[in-house]
Amino acid sequence: MSFKDIRGQQQAIKLLQKEIATSSVGGTYLFTGPAGVGKSLTALTFAKALNCEKGKTDSCDRCSSCRKIEHGNHPDVRVITPEKDSIKIEQTRSLKREVVYKLYEGRKKVWIIEKADSLTLEAANSLLKLLEEPPAEVVLILISQSEGKLLPTILSRCRIIRFLPLSLKEIEEIIAEHLPQNPEKIHLLARLARGKVGEALRLIKEEGILENREEILDSLKKERKIEEIFNLAARWASYNKEELERILDILLFWFRDLLILKQGGDRWLINDDKTRELKKQKEKYSFLDLKQIIETIEKTRYYLKSNVNQRLALEAMWLKLVYRT
Repeated sequence: MSFKDIRGQQQAIKLLQKEIATSSVGGTYLFTGPAGVGKSLTALTFAKALNCEKGKTDSCDRCSSCRKIEHGNHPDVRVITPEKDSIKIEQTRSLKREVVYKLYEGRKKVWIIEKADSLTLEAANSLLKLLEEPPAEVVLILISQSEGKLLPTILSRCRIIRFLPLSLKEIEEIIAEHLPQNPEKIHLLARLARGKVGEALRLIKEEGILENREEILDSLKKERKIEEIFNLAARWASYNKEELERILDILLFWFRDLLILKQGGDRWLINDDKTRELKKQKEKYSFLDLKQIIETIEKTRYYLKSNVNQRLALEAMWLKLVYRT
């Protein structure tokens, strides 16, 4: 894959290509932005463009160098990933030893550090000198979802390239390439993807996503006893964080649509295939109910990201949804 094939990150790519064209490529970069928007793919494509035998501002994807990088076996391009949730000092020490070696066959050594925000304090500090003065033939690319999780001393040594979520239209176009005959599913998946190409591609493969929505929305219709609420929360707590976030999105979209209808509108509904059902349900809720429910779901999302007990967070959410306390 070359730069021209990467969707929605034209600003970041234009900047990188300009640096290649003007021979002003830096030694240290930080690619930052949400997961799934193309940071790692762009980093590898940047490495390919820097070492492409055609010597232009994009990779040709055909030469020996491009193919080796694509398949992960180029001797001058390495990707460092966390070991057991963190990048440890042994990994950074190994990197520091290897960068002094001569180039094997490329024009630039490119080291890509995935999830740089998982660097231990010792590992981060051991990198500082290298980040400040990398060898002339070395390019270091740190990848992180957030600048705020990195040491200021690391940030100050990096050229920061920011990646943004894709627009809804761009995501819909990508999904439509895979599901051209299913506009109902395209509409829902594009919103569930939240501007992330990676998430959109995962959702496309999940054939039961519409059925899952039915099950989740059905859970809102039933009168539930306390024991049933706890059982439902326990079942949902067994899901991974990505699955839980998707469930919360489906709930949020439903109550958002109810709020739109409550205000007298019927455009921009996400669940527009269920307009009749939404119109019936809106009478069950006041404006204040809907506002508090949306706030409750958003708070639950925050709690789950903060590594609180998933089951307790979901139990608290359901109790508030059911009893509106």
